Amino acid sequence: MKFNNAHKLKTNSGLTLLELLITTAILGIIMIGLHQVMGTALSAYDSTKEKQDLLAQARFAMERMVMFVQETDYILKPDDVYQEILKASERALDTYNNGDHSYNIDGDGTLDADNDSDGLVNDDETDDPKDMITFDLDKTDPGNWKLQEQMPDYSTPALDDFMANNVICEHVTAFKCSRLSFNLVEIELTLNNGNSEVSLKTRVKARLIEL
Repeated sequence: MKFNNAHKLKTNSGLTLLELLITTAILGIIMIGLHQVMGTALSAYDSTKEKQDLLAQARFAMERMVMFVQETDYILKPDDVYQEILKASERALDTYNNGDHSYNIDGDGTLDADNDSDGLVNDDETDDPKDMITFDLDKTDPGNWKLQEQMPDYSTPALDDFMANNVICEHVTAFKCSRLSFNLVEIELTLNNGNSEVSLKTRVKARLIEL
């Protein structure tokens, strides 16, 4: 039996070198694109997380200052000269036994600043407003200013002793307090770690100071 060459079947198996090169090039382009997209997404995530961490620090610091200013009946600072210092008579905490000056996590029902335990604060020489809480900047590290608070040490009977400074936020580039009226304070705080920056500003009224 004779077969015509036009009816012969040709069977090709595998890829030619040209097809293999084209496929490899396409896959390479896809992989480079995916790598760039992933890199951009990870960079955006890191930047967002970094800014959120800074914001959390700034909010915590602001909340501390607002809490004490709201509850104070005596603001020593700020004034026109000392705008990077905020001092107020502390009366918001109840963490010590005012009688024997022992630490008590649940308090004793008397404000720590009520030294003579008569239910009043700053009412006589015994409650003289020397037990101040102070917020100011630690600039010892030029590359990382720190906002710190200093609390009175109620674990001793002395009125003029204080606990060690406690850092409440880092990477501070600006801290300013202005007294707008007798009982109204404006606080500005800016944090910048070199990559991200957050700025907060608030006004707080000392509710226990009468005009």
